[in-house]
Amino acid sequence: MDILNRTVETNFGPQFIYDDRRFFSKIYVLLKSIGLVVYTTTLTMCTVPELYILMIGTMFLSIVNSTRYEYAHYRRYGTIFSSIDEYNQWKQQQWPKSRLIFSIVELAIKIGYFIKTFPPQFDFITICDVGKSVLNIHMLLLFSIYIIIIVSSVCIVSSFYICNQYRDVLPSNNSTAAGASGIIQSEIVSLLLLAQLPVIMNVSPNDECCICMDVENIQAWSILPCGHKFHALCISRWLLQQHTCPVCRMNIAIIV
Repeated sequence: MDILNRTVETNFGPQFIYDDRRFFSKIYVLLKSIGLVVYTTTLTMCTVPELYILMIGTMFLSIVNSTRYEYAHYRRYGTIFSSIDEYNQWKQQQWPKSRLIFSIVELAIKIGYFIKTFPPQFDFITICDVGKSVLNIHMLLLFSIYIIIIVSSVCIVSSFYICNQYRDVLPSNNSTAAGASGIIQSEIVSLLLLAQLPVIMNVSPNDECCICMDVENIQAWSILPCGHKFHALCISRWLLQQHTCPVCRMNIAIIV
């Protein structure tokens, strides 16, 4: 990522200075080159090396392509472009998507090998076994990273979806009291939804919350399965501690 690039204002208009050293990209190419050396010196010693040769050849082409791309950026380090658009046009001329294509092909070959040899075995008797074991460890680590990324992404997307679903549960109210307690009520309503308890807004002016002994009806109320009604704030705090109805002592199972 071009995180160090900057745009400066000169007498000739805004100019873009390319000064991204691309450290992580260079380290990635270096590690991949080390892996290529390891696989070349071990997997080619196997009895049937066709699949390994295909994988090693793809890795070699991928490394050559990535090296070409990084070298092109290295040569332009410190270059002053007339604008960011000119830099992007130059960058597109370097075929940046070709790196992704090579990586996908290489990954597909490795996945095919991993499926074919599953469950993985780890032997270090011969040079060929060492190469296979290293490749299996490589694939297990790679899959673990991908699974963590996928699960994290699903959790993040799900949390945003849930927030968008329930952020407008409470109706808008222009009163000062409702505005001051809006954030608290939103959190309480979310808790009650998780607890599978209904939220009600229209209650009788004579209804009194037996927990706080208040008839203040601006805030949200909730009703328990036994039929007793309470302020959402009061009953949510109560259920976190007692798990029973304050009036009839009916057991209330909540899911938090």
